[in-house]
Amino acid sequence: MNEQIVSAIRRRLQDRDLDAYIAYTPSNVFYATGFQSYFLMQWWRMQGTVLAVVPADESLEVGMMVGDFEAGPARRVSGIQDVRAFRLWPEIRDAEELQEPLGSGEKEMTRPAQFDESEQDEILRGLMGDRGLLGGRIGTDLRYMLLDSFRRFSELSSEIEWDDFTSDMYELRSIKLPFEVERLRLATELSEAGMRFAVEELKPGMSATDVRHRYLAGVVQAAMDDERYAGYSEGWILPAVGAGIGIGVDAERDTGLGEGDLIKFDCGATVGGYRGDGGRTFVYGKPRPAAERLFGVLQEAHDKACDAVRPGVEIGEVFRVAQDHITTNGYPRFRRGHYGHSLGIDTFHEEPPYVSEGERTPIQPGMVLAIETPAYTTDAGAIMIEDLIHVLPDGVERLHRMPHRLGVIA
Repeated sequence: MNEQIVSAIRRRLQDRDLDAYIAYTPSNVFYATGFQSYFLMQWWRMQGTVLAVVPADESLEVGMMVGDFEAGPARRVSGIQDVRAFRLWPEIRDAEELQEPLGSGEKEMTRPAQFDESEQDEILRGLMGDRGLLGGRIGTDLRYMLLDSFRRFSELSSEIEWDDFTSDMYELRSIKLPFEVERLRLATELSEAGMRFAVEELKPGMSATDVRHRYLAGVVQAAMDDERYAGYSEGWILPAVGAGIGIGVDAERDTGLGEGDLIKFDCGATVGGYRGDGGRTFVYGKPRPAAERLFGVLQEAHDKACDAVRPGVEIGEVFRVAQDHITTNGYPRFRRGHYGHSLGIDTFHEEPPYVSEGERTPIQPGMVLAIETPAYTTDAGAIMIEDLIHVLPDGVERLHRMPHRLGVIA
């Protein structure tokens, strides 16, 4: 648990006249506690089973509910003292303890098939009751809450007033602390290592799936070779080869790499729970004129958009810079909903605020924005140009270091 993060949540609660925040989504439980629950972050059916209670009152400690399988690591990693555990289905006691004979009339408590909702409800009621919150105004992640969770939350106490805190958390998360930027920097390094590895030995006939496998292999190899990446957990990629512009494995069954085809990388890696994002485009042999022309305009738009990122500028202005350059330089019908976004810990790496036309949020130091100018065409091919931009008090830092040019693969 990071004290600066918790303090920022408390201040926002006080500003909103809320008595506490219950972190519900996997991302926000991780953000508030520093603990990544495997069950919560990997299985959507476990949403609502791992929670953190953050009171607005600084004299009240943070509390947490988690399954007994993870209670020990949760206490150790988060530093939260009041961690209350409910029973999960696995048996977790030592073999020696399990061999002890039952006493006269003694019965072992059965374990649930998965978990006992009534046990969880009592734990949450206790966490809130012990902090005097059963009659308060409580913020939580209502926008992404399961209906069943909301029903059970509503039955905790008829006196609780629930308020959506989703946008507040995204706003807080958009300003990164130094340790968060460092994790995104390491994730970016790994992603660039994966791209370099993937294009080293491309051959005619290779599919987007082949590019996917080579990219992931390169990321893993780089992570294995350097202890700085000990926090690496996964990589992701949306590749395209030639005229393939779809997203997902089912769209990667293309005709195979040929002369003049573009190879598009939209990809990232996760380090310490922070999920990077970025992209580059390569060409196999001599680029086709249509692809070269479109790439050139998108590259110029990307550079102009990155140059527009500075403290105090409204994010929507960055969108207008990119859009205006593209439409006035040969592509008057080109339209996108956004030219970038914040990012951090959501498994869907795009987080608010978005670099969109109507976004009035001012850029602030500490933000990390993904600035992108992609295109998906069936004649020129798919193009991605994307960098992570770290906003400093007096400028910006580009976390991506790979050249932006249309890289030619022999």
